[in-house]
Amino acid sequence: MEEEFHRIRLRDREWIEPLLSVDRELAADNCFGTYYLWGDAFGLRVSRQGDRLLAYCGIGERISFFYPHGSGDVEEAVKAMAERAREHGANLVIQGVTSLEKKELEQAMPGYFLFEEKRGRSDYIYETSQLAALSGKKYHGKKNHCNRFEKEWPDWHSEMLTKDHASECIGLLSAWQDSHGEGADEMQLAEQTAVIKSFQYYQELGMEGIALYVGKRMAGFSFGERIGHMGFDVHFEKADTEIHGAYAMVNREMARMLAERHPEMKYLNREEDMGLENLRKAKESYHPVFRIDKYSACRSLDKDHPATFLGPQNCTAGE
Repeated sequence: MEEEFHRIRLRDREWIEPLLSVDRELAADNCFGTYYLWGDAFGLRVSRQGDRLLAYCGIGERISFFYPHGSGDVEEAVKAMAERAREHGANLVIQGVTSLEKKELEQAMPGYFLFEEKRGRSDYIYETSQLAALSGKKYHGKKNHCNRFEKEWPDWHSEMLTKDHASECIGLLSAWQDSHGEGADEMQLAEQTAVIKSFQYYQELGMEGIALYVGKRMAGFSFGERIGHMGFDVHFEKADTEIHGAYAMVNREMARMLAERHPEMKYLNREEDMGLENLRKAKESYHPVFRIDKYSACRSLDKDHPATFLGPQNCTAGE
């Protein structure tokens, strides 16, 4: 079955999620929410090629594809993607390719792609139980932040996040964005749109999370969705930077909620650092158990002469 490319819709979840769950990886691109919540901001279009998901962002020569998740002939899916790229006058570029996906592409189409590692796109994976307990020397600093928070705010509490928290979360997000840059750039607008969309369809998207309070004041929130059979992807996390330890507490309380309600969710994906040094330092400070490395895949100029490749500078469409 082949469908026309179209803007992603909520009802597409019914056929997309089974395709995303085939390989059981913990990468953020295996979540329906990754596509649906950010899709409109980046011109996402999706289609079905047999039992493969085809998806791309951008317009004209600047389009780039996601890996064709699902089962069945990956070469046929890649050919369909290449044809779509030609229609746009673009080179075929696939972003966010994991090591396992890279191997699958290399086996299916030897020499067809040039791969370039994208360190800033790597997902950080943590053990839920470790973030919930913060035990041991390596988490000593994080635990101290939490202890200070609890001492300074004895009336603190956390609760399950629901649609009723939408206005408070959006308000906290807006305040955070105001303090982290001059004006609203493209990514800030996209993030705000994605959070608003999350609350509009919170139950339908299978979102779960926590809200952290000091008295009646929201100090932070965190939420996301299940990924694979053993993991949870944290799509959004924000905290009041004026409250010492708020981020450490939001992180801990999210992990504790998942450990209690979903003990099968052994791993937490806290997504990428986007190549930002401060964000990378923050994510590494929580001691990931591993990273899911990502690559971009560029099609060679001539399939019959696979040694001739596009240069890496042409492999950044859509980034």
